[in-house]
Amino acid sequence: MKLILSRTMGYCKGVSRALDLATSALQEAKDAHKPVYSLGKLIHNDDTCAFFADQGMQVITGAEGHEPGLVVLRAHGVPETVRSSFVEAGFDLVDATCPVVKHNLSRISAYAPTHTILIVGHPGHPETLAMRGVQCEGKVCDTILISGPEDVGTPEPGKSYVVFVQTTFDQGLWNTIQKALREWEQYGCTMLFANEVCPSSINRRQATLELTDACDAVVVIGGKESANTRALYQLVREKGKMAWHIENETEITDDMRSYDILGITAGASTPSLVIQRVIDRLQQE
Repeated sequence: MKLILSRTMGYCKGVSRALDLATSALQEAKDAHKPVYSLGKLIHNDDTCAFFADQGMQVITGAEGHEPGLVVLRAHGVPETVRSSFVEAGFDLVDATCPVVKHNLSRISAYAPTHTILIVGHPGHPETLAMRGVQCEGKVCDTILISGPEDVGTPEPGKSYVVFVQTTFDQGLWNTIQKALREWEQYGCTMLFANEVCPSSINRRQATLELTDACDAVVVIGGKESANTRALYQLVREKGKMAWHIENETEITDDMRSYDILGITAGASTPSLVIQRVIDRLQQE
């Protein structure tokens, strides 16, 4: 069996930055004799979250019932009401929101007074929740969620709309939705598309398509909750190739070794150490 690695895989810049800030928060909390938390899972990778838990970082879902300390806000961002609740409860915030996401959140607030905000994203995804939780003039901005072409419908004639997309959304699905929304212009609507899927996600998916063409099957490594990892898996399957979505080396099966050429790729929140362990296990007879 021959293994081929994707030219782009593993941590993106936003995740790397979040982990660096979390590491610094651990030390700062230790020096100040304060507890340290992450709001929800720091990233969508159980191995990495387990490492930080071992260092003393507790995963919490809100400020209530916890001793004030340092709380790390994950890369996806958080709704403004959640941020405010921690500040009011006396917590120190370590804002690990991805700079690209943070920029988009600020633009939603800027456009809200003059445009109807459309959010294209997965329901319940942390970034989507953050975009739908932006505040303007002291209240949460009104937004409309679109998750697929079936949600597009028809607009109010003559209105001005601005569209924001979750940065890890599937590019193909985004293209389809964007095309449908452009048809709203025939109703006299102004359509402004404020951002795109993150270039890192696009590059990672293009690399996966190239990898799929060169392989008989592909192993995709990443958290089961990771939207961008699931998107990589779906890309391979849509190309008609066999694929497995695994979190680590413990999920390797003999079926994977039965292919002559096996590709390896990984989501944006997958540590290089986990990728290497998968490679090492696959190469064992």
